[in-house]
Amino acid sequence: MNRKVRAAAVAAGLVLSVTGTAPDIKAVETTVPAGTTSTSAETTVPEEQATTAAPDETGEAPEEEKDWYKADFGDYDGSLSLISYEASPESGGGAKKKSKDPTPVELNVTGGYVGDIPWLESEPVIESSPGRFAIVTYGWGHGVGLSQNGANYFATYAGWTYQDILFHYYPGAYLMNTGLAEEEQITINGVTGDVLSMLSQVVYNEVGSSMNYEAMKAQAVAAYTYCKYNGNDGNDLRCKPNPPQVVVDAVSEVLGQAMYYDGDYALTMFYASSGGITANCYEVFWADLPYLRSVSSDYDAAFDPHYGTVTYVDDFQLRNMIQSAYGIKLSDDPFNWIKPEYSADTGYVTYVNIDDQLTVKGYDFKLAMNLKSSKFNLYYTPRPEGEAIPDGSSQIIVVDPDYNYTPGISYPNDYPTDIGSVPEPTDPPVEDQTDPWYEDPTEPPVEDVTEPWQDPATEPPVVSDDSAADGE
Repeated sequence: MNRKVRAAAVAAGLVLSVTGTAPDIKAVETTVPAGTTSTSAETTVPEEQATTAAPDETGEAPEEEKDWYKADFGDYDGSLSLISYEASPESGGGAKKKSKDPTPVELNVTGGYVGDIPWLESEPVIESSPGRFAIVTYGWGHGVGLSQNGANYFATYAGWTYQDILFHYYPGAYLMNTGLAEEEQITINGVTGDVLSMLSQVVYNEVGSSMNYEAMKAQAVAAYTYCKYNGNDGNDLRCKPNPPQVVVDAVSEVLGQAMYYDGDYALTMFYASSGGITANCYEVFWADLPYLRSVSSDYDAAFDPHYGTVTYVDDFQLRNMIQSAYGIKLSDDPFNWIKPEYSADTGYVTYVNIDDQLTVKGYDFKLAMNLKSSKFNLYYTPRPEGEAIPDGSSQIIVVDPDYNYTPGISYPNDYPTDIGSVPEPTDPPVEDQTDPWYEDPTEPPVEDVTEPWQDPATEPPVVSDDSAADGE
């Protein structure tokens, strides 16, 4: 049975409309050849550790028909929060704390078959207007290492264990037990506590309690290893108090297990979701780590609701943002402002040439422009000939597939680390107001002026000047 891989590896640069009216633009879709990716744990587990049978080479699909579903954003916003951190390899690498020799973990890998993934049309139809940019992003986060969304679906539909997941997303790394977890403490965002308590709260914050049990275990190992790599300090991770028992149980089952590479802790980066394929570390950051190589994340493109987010921004507003972020003055040619350089292997934007004045990493540009991912396509509809770009500012419109975004909650550091005990804080929790693209969640919901996505032939396009943020 043939596999369908939905990895949109964009090898082209700008896709631009040159008409003076508001056209309907179909986002370009390209694919990565199936032969360039692998989903079998057989290719990720170190050869000397592969003690279980290899995947069935006949490629037969499971007998029982699966009830496929696409994650909805209620999952992400509630119990499945998927809040990824944004650390870079260059920011870590603190002093490692070791007092015992690690011991091997008994292998439990399945090499579960990744069957035919149902084809779901995820590419958005872009509604544009003269003088407006449309940026389509694929996934959520930096795209290096473990995809939390992908791990959930590998476990759910391919029957992968947490070890299958870890060996897949960190190829060449291996699993050991530190022997330290029951006697040591770790620090998360300035708060220190025992490993089980702190790690349970991290996992609860990262993936909630409704994710597949094996995926939660994989997240626990990745988060613990990340802390160990940084000297027992997960400063850029966050806790969510009062994790339910299912999360505590998942963490308990893998307590003390960490990923190693060449005799030391691996940098186990993770994020919410990829665009169908993960990024090589050096494409996003500067470090070139051998176990942070691009691998397939087959289910992300089909089932991730962050695949195909469209951000609309007027040219004068984008000009404001770029000039403010980089301290330059842009030319009068919007076609020259943003010239991405794409990875031919993964489709992530590796570099962005800004108006022939400077070149920045694609990930740095993603952060500066507050995009979900550095895997993106860019579109611009020019103004009528002779029309100057005005001054001023305007509202950015973010259109996610089938979802209205609810910002996550920021928990203060003085919350206790004991499981199940959350007293009233001195001051009420402060809502996260750091993202200007989203409205205060305490305000009444704003009517979604761009939904539903109607047939462009019967519905006029939305003009950003006259519309509010898309439910944001």
